[in-house]
Amino acid sequence: MSFFRIYIYLKLKFFFLSIFNKVSSPEEKIKSLLNQYTKKKNSILTGQLRVGFFLVIKYLKKKYPQKKEIIVSSYNLAEMINICKNLNLKVKFTKLNENIFLDADDLKKKINQKTLAVLVTNIFNTSKNIKSIKSVCKKFNVPLIEDNAIYFGNYTYIKGKKVFSGSYGDYSLHSFNIMKNISGMYGGSVSSDDEKFINYSKNELTKFQKFPFIKYSIQCVIYFILKIISLKYFYKLFFFNFLKRAYKKKNKYILKLIYPSLKFKKQKFESNFLTKLNNLSSQMIWYQLNDKNNIALNHIIRKNNNIYYDKLFKKFNIKELRTIKMKEPNYQNFNDFPIIVEDKAKLILYLLNNGIETKTIQYLDCHKIFEKNTKGLDNYENRVLCLPNHIKIKKSYIDYIVSKIYYFYKYKSKNKINMSM
Repeated sequence: MSFFRIYIYLKLKFFFLSIFNKVSSPEEKIKSLLNQYTKKKNSILTGQLRVGFFLVIKYLKKKYPQKKEIIVSSYNLAEMINICKNLNLKVKFTKLNENIFLDADDLKKKINQKTLAVLVTNIFNTSKNIKSIKSVCKKFNVPLIEDNAIYFGNYTYIKGKKVFSGSYGDYSLHSFNIMKNISGMYGGSVSSDDEKFINYSKNELTKFQKFPFIKYSIQCVIYFILKIISLKYFYKLFFFNFLKRAYKKKNKYILKLIYPSLKFKKQKFESNFLTKLNNLSSQMIWYQLNDKNNIALNHIIRKNNNIYYDKLFKKFNIKELRTIKMKEPNYQNFNDFPIIVEDKAKLILYLLNNGIETKTIQYLDCHKIFEKNTKGLDNYENRVLCLPNHIKIKKSYIDYIVSKIYYFYKYKSKNKINMSM
């Protein structure tokens, strides 16, 4: 059984340490560690990653008032595009390359003197591709914003040296929400060498409110509920069957609770959007960031899982799906193992019936939401499916997952698929 959808990385010991064994000046210590990871001079902390993104865009608009466009990949978090629209920017969507990463060749066609910034999103942490993006941005003197929300601590080796994701962007974003591998319930950061931006943001943050107490308290309650549900037998008897029934009956209300992106609506900023980090979140984030051995172990286990998945899919050679190419494992370490399929809904239900929970990430085909002309842009929203990958998963379970996917397509092609086999 895979505790995938509700797998919470934040350990109870860090939660209670944050309450009963508080450290002094946790925010300054967090910033120091973030600077080490990203090789940047300074960092700011916010209530959410998207608040940091808002500050970056607002600052760049002030710095370059004549520039009105931003370039982003079409498969993205809709809330990020919503921020751009709310700040009156024209959004240009790029194609994606075979690794579901912003396509450098398409970027070259769309970047110009009106471009305020390029937002690159490390959805599956294919960091090797970002170097070509960086060179294009440098050529046009356009700032690169690196969204590193999904997986903190991923790294590559360049000329024998370890380089972490978040090191490439002129402005590097991180998220510390409840489902991230470094969690403060809520939280985000921006790291940069731009001292003027740091000073601007510090001034802006003085105007922001602390994260709403009621909203934060609800998140803490959700955390404890998820910790209880993730207990093996409780999960198997309650949550997994609950999820399976929701899929079978196509219960949109329940599925929207589980997959928040399904309920996205274009809207203006809420009154409590602009928030800064509260003290409890700071304490939790500090304790986890300071546990470098745990971060490194998490990375190694995930990397080995991904390599094992990749070998199995090559062995089974399932023609009806494709995986992201792993030419050099040092350069790629996915938070989840993604596959690209054409019959996602049926495969999800088939796997659920065989005790396998998959994940649909919260990214959408944003060009279909925000633009009328979507010609030439890729559609991944209904094709990308993430397979379980976490520090407790066993290779025998990965064997089981891949074999079930193989049988799904083998019998489907013969019209003999039984959704419960």
